[in-house]
Amino acid sequence: MFRKKWLDIPTGYRRLLFLSLLVVLLVGVGIVGFMHYESLSFFDSLWMTIISVMTIGYGDMYPVTDEGRRFALLIVPFGAGVVTYGLGTAASYLIEKQLSEKVWDKQMDHEIDKLEDHIIVCGFGRVAQQVYRELRNMEEELKVLYIHDNEDELLEVVDQGTLRLIGDPTDRDILEKARTDKARGLIAALDSDADNVFITLTAKGMNEDIEVAARAEKEGSEEVLKRAGATRVINPSSIGGRELALSVVSPSGIDFINDLMMAEKKEFVVGEVVLGEKCPLTGKSVESSNLRREFGITLLAIGREEGVLSNPDPDEEFRTGDKLIVAGNQESIASLDGKVNGIID
Repeated sequence: MFRKKWLDIPTGYRRLLFLSLLVVLLVGVGIVGFMHYESLSFFDSLWMTIISVMTIGYGDMYPVTDEGRRFALLIVPFGAGVVTYGLGTAASYLIEKQLSEKVWDKQMDHEIDKLEDHIIVCGFGRVAQQVYRELRNMEEELKVLYIHDNEDELLEVVDQGTLRLIGDPTDRDILEKARTDKARGLIAALDSDADNVFITLTAKGMNEDIEVAARAEKEGSEEVLKRAGATRVINPSSIGGRELALSVVSPSGIDFINDLMMAEKKEFVVGEVVLGEKCPLTGKSVESSNLRREFGITLLAIGREEGVLSNPDPDEEFRTGDKLIVAGNQESIASLDGKVNGIID
């Protein structure tokens, strides 16, 4: 058990701990030895030990007895060894740290240069940190790049291996380096509505097809962000206020939704499935498709160009290009997507 805990400590810290124990042991032995052989006080013994260990020579004080000199002959080489080991450990730690950081930075730049069909998160405040947690916990393998101007703040929350770009998210050069033109989506989560508008305009200028989800603090900013090209605009204050009100009026419903959202294991999620050209559901009614019986999912709505059909009638027929908003577990939704789009026979 002790060996396992010791090995769990990073190598650099293990060396530092070992060096500290050596120094304490050496100084302790030196103090006791000089007090015994030279009949010195505690402070004088400490002074004698330090100048012996540091090999800086004897000036105002030196061993006068034969036993004290023999003891000094043992302390001096041990002290030189400990000092040499300490300097080597410090130099090794600094070199390894700088080298590993440079290697990691180079590897990260290489990974960013290859990114395609990824998601970009701009900013890393309270809202963006929650976005990070949600994306990290998703079962789907997502390529996500985080842009923030302070790496220390970023590393306090994200894992070391998280792709990140340090810089101002409103800088066009930074967005170009993030390969916005190849991204599938962008989340503008800065505290400033003006910054989110600028990021949205810049991103849409680089990539017309990119999905932009933007954060808005003021109600009037929602329309501005949509005009700038944001696909969806989320106002955390409005959502929070609405949830607080419903938690009093309909507490059971809100508790159920929160339990689903906060659960570590996502057994119930809301997803979407787009019906392709050769989809076997095209032309079938909601009732005859038997989605619940065959796939174990519940159809919540159908998204079309003219709008969203919530709780569609059983006689409603599916069309090519329909976006089905469904609820169920991840496996059921993936199974439906594979079946209707010809991925699974």
